[in-house]
Order: sequence, then C-alpha cells, then structure tokens
Amino acid sequence: MKIALFDPYLLKFTDGMVKWWSANGHEVKYDRYYNPQLAEWADIIWFDTCDNNLMSATNPSQAILADDANYKPWDLHKMDLTNKKIIVRPIDIEVWQGHQAGALWDVVDDIIFIAPHIRDVFGDIETKANIHTIPCAVDLGDWTFKEREHGFDVAVVSEKWVSKGTDLILQIALKLKKIDPRYKIHWLGQKSDYNWEYAYFDDFVEHHGLNIEFTNILNDGRTVDDFLEDKNYLLHASHKEAFSYATAEAMAKGIKPVVHRFFGVDAIWPGLCWSSIDEAVEEITNGEYDSPSYRQYLIDKGYTLESMMKKFQEVIDG
Repeated sequence: MKIALFDPYLLKFTDGMVKWWSANGHEVKYDRYYNPQLAEWADIIWFDTCDNNLMSATNPSQAILADDANYKPWDLHKMDLTNKKIIVRPIDIEVWQGHQAGALWDVVDDIIFIAPHIRDVFGDIETKANIHTIPCAVDLGDWTFKEREHGFDVAVVSEKWVSKGTDLILQIALKLKKIDPRYKIHWLGQKSDYNWEYAYFDDFVEHHGLNIEFTNILNDGRTVDDFLEDKNYLLHASHKEAFSYATAEAMAKGIKPVVHRFFGVDAIWPGLCWSSIDEAVEEITNGEYDSPSYRQYLIDKGYTLESMMKKFQEVIDG
C-alpha cells in the first residue's frame, strides 16, 4: 500500500506506526500539513487529528490554507477517490475545541477514536464513515524494562499547564517532603505560556523549598527512556487526557504508575487511579511494587504497538 500520513504533531504519536508500516512493506509518505499531491498518490489517506488539515482537505473555504493552495485539485471532493480509503483519527484537543464541525465528513471512510470519552465529546456528525474505537499503544521494544522497587525518585512527564494538574503535583510534592525529605520530583516538560500560571508555580516551589528538579527539554542526548531509567514512580495529574503516553511508557519500563482520575480514565486505566492528594501520596509511600504486572497490564489491555497495528489493518482491509 501507499500511505499518505498527515500529522501536525511531528510524528509524536505516529512514529511507531510509520516504522511498522514500512517494516511490513508499505510505502509511507508523511507531511505535517495536508498535501493534495500525496493524497492523489496514496491508496490510504490518513489524517491523524481532525484539525485544520482535514478542514483544508474537505472544506477549504473554512480552513487556513497553505501558500501553495492553488494546486488543482486541492479539495478531496474534486479528486478521483476510486480505490482510495480516507481514515481520520481524532486525538484530543482539536475535538474539545470543536474543529470537527469545520470539516466535511462525506468523503471519510473510517473514523478511529482512541477512547470512548473522545467519541462522546466529538458528538454527532453527518457521515457515512465506519466508526471504530482503538486505543493508543506503545512499542514495548522502545522501553528498557527491568524489575524495580520502592524508592524516592518520582518522575513527572508533562507540560507545566494547569490542565496537566500542576496544582495537584505541587501539593503532592509538599506532602511528600513532610513525610520524608528524600522524596524528589523530576519534572520533564515545558512551562505554560501564561505568566500568571508560572508566577504562582515558581513562588510555591520557592516558598515551600520543594525538592523538584526541572528539565525543560532533553537537549543533552538523553531520550525519555534514559530520563525515566532511575525513577521509581510516574506521577500523572492531568485533568484532561485522551490516553497518557507517559503512563504507558513508564509502565513499559516496569515503573509504578500513579494516575489521576481524569475525565474518561475509567475506560483506559482502571484500577490504577487516585482521586485525592492523600490517595496519590499513599500510592507512592506504601511500598507496594510489582514491575512485571505494570508491563503485563499494557499487554492485557492491548496497549502494544503490535495489537494496535493489527486492528488498524483490519480497518484498512474492511
């Protein structure tokens, strides 16, 4: 197959998919923005997110178009789509912002939601497309597994935005410090763009003398796998997620996840969630630890690249 992939997130969630397809003999061409020439070339036209790319391809009068938008035909409606399949995988933020309402869905063959709550937020649209729910996944081979144990190093992998639960993490860090000053938060992620957010954030950390080591981005040659290697816990505190890759990545390494009960989480991470700061602190300090079970959880839930790609293939073949 010839697959055209349009993904504004720079392969953040699709790199494993590209590698899988390529390893199985398919030709994949990727563009961050909708490219009608690739659409004409491809057998499978895959939009990862239903953002401006999909609007540009199906309803260009409502989209922000690229400089070369004079290419004809630009609109998918004006192309010969015989023997082509158009697949859209809505992710998260674009659904919450209602971008799906700006696209025309009559040419879309399949819509793949990554979680039931994203399907619910998406709402009803006029479409003939087949609807699927296929969860996200990680490539277990990308993450170094070993049996780990209780310790004092807690990883946070998320941007420092209010939606990521920064307020909750600060409160948890304060309680952990009072229990044992050896607890340390290792926080990988960039700051919010809003000065009121990081003014409060920075003041809280300084005022309470919190033991938090901040890493804005990894620019020293380390990977996220390297960053997580010496950590005992992965603390997740988001209010909003579609999956939480950081949780899955840590579990693939045998690191204990401590997952906030965000909206929709019950269908994704059942049995792992905390709802209060006291519950999160208890999960970190109680000494209970079982590395093999965390990795096995991903396998049992089908959160592996192999499982996800087989389901994608069923959609493509359907």
